[in-house]
Amino acid sequence: MDIGIVELILTVAVLLATMFSFWVNLNNEVTRIKARMYHLEDSDAELKLILADISTRLHHIEILLAANKIKE
Repeated sequence: MDIGIVELILTVAVLLATMFSFWVNLNNEVTRIKARMYHLEDSDAELKLILADISTRLHHIEILLAANKIKE
């Protein structure tokens, strides 16, 4: 009977260690995914600013071309 209790304690200890390891790995993965998400959101905001600047410059070029065509 003593061997059964020792086996039970060892089994529970291994199970708890496995669950703790799984929890740590899951937390690491979630942290990594959150970091990627924040980076992608940051890149998206920067891309929007660049596209807005390009759009403004393109509009300015269109105005210059239209003014040049009127002068001719």
